[in-house]
Amino acid sequence: MNPEAALLAGFLAGLFGSTHCLGMCGGIAGMLHAQLPGDKPWLAAGFHVGRIASYLLIALIATGIGMLPATLLPEYTVVVMRVALGLMLVMMAVYIALPGRFRDLAGQAAAPLTRRMIPVLAHFLPVKSFDNALGLGLLWGLLPCGLLYTVVASAVLLADPLATTAMVLAFGLGTVPLLLGTGLAALKFRSAVNRKGLRGLAAALLALTGILVAFGPWLAHLIDHPWMHFLADCVS
Repeated sequence: MNPEAALLAGFLAGLFGSTHCLGMCGGIAGMLHAQLPGDKPWLAAGFHVGRIASYLLIALIATGIGMLPATLLPEYTVVVMRVALGLMLVMMAVYIALPGRFRDLAGQAAAPLTRRMIPVLAHFLPVKSFDNALGLGLLWGLLPCGLLYTVVASAVLLADPLATTAMVLAFGLGTVPLLLGTGLAALKFRSAVNRKGLRGLAAALLALTGILVAFGPWLAHLIDHPWMHFLADCVS
């Protein structure tokens, strides 16, 4: 899977999968943003830079683990990992396509743990500097998140630091719009992202990417057509 396809997959997963974030991280986002100095709203960027940095560190460690089997089982590991990665992307697509009430269950299930973390983060408040905001973001990024763990599992299967970096950075940026705003702004954005047609298109693109990652070489051999070869080459 090339970095361009990984970037697209990560962004779609982050943007359209982040609607569960209001249930899981909405309380933390609201608390952190409320503690920003009135004359320094730009410090909010530190939260998200730190959060995405944590995601990237976790994913790159996972990538290193994923690179190990290729040296031990070079003959068939690549094929197995490619198929597993493709199926993982299809699972992300299914998650995106689910009705909102089912996606919300993931965030609601993790909400009690998130609430327990709020007092820990509160020790570092109020926010006084960018370093302070960055540290809070790093801690925030370590919170359990099912969607993030799916991306991390994909990183293991990617076994490519460049593609992993592209996917995780795009995933993190995709989650920012919903978590950057609070209150009415977040709800309006969530409503826009939840439009059935838009969400269906995103899920279809992600599912197609997964299918091409998993079975692209076989499909290109089976369907000897320039467009099929082009699509397979787009993700290979």
